[in-house]
Amino acid sequence: MVYVNFAMASIKNVLFKDTILRNSNFQENAIKNLVFKEADLTQTQFFKTKLSNIDLSDSTIDGIAISTEDIKGAIINEFQAIDLIGLLEVKIAKR
Repeated sequence: MVYVNFAMASIKNVLFKDTILRNSNFQENAIKNLVFKEADLTQTQFFKTKLSNIDLSDSTIDGIAISTEDIKGAIINEFQAIDLIGLLEVKIAKR
């Protein structure tokens, strides 16, 4: 699935396993028991959809568009943390 629009959907008890969701849109979603397992979320947009306690660590999130408020509390891996550091609007010193 590519370019899927989940805007304003109530998403409950859903497992996206080995699913391609590139360039998809999650907007103002009410989520409960949402699981991403090795999902491709490349360039997917999350807007007013809180991902607290959602495990993204084995999914691809390259180019994800999300606010700090929505990503807060999500579970990510160390490589994803590097990609998401830009959300903090900090500068990294070169040594």
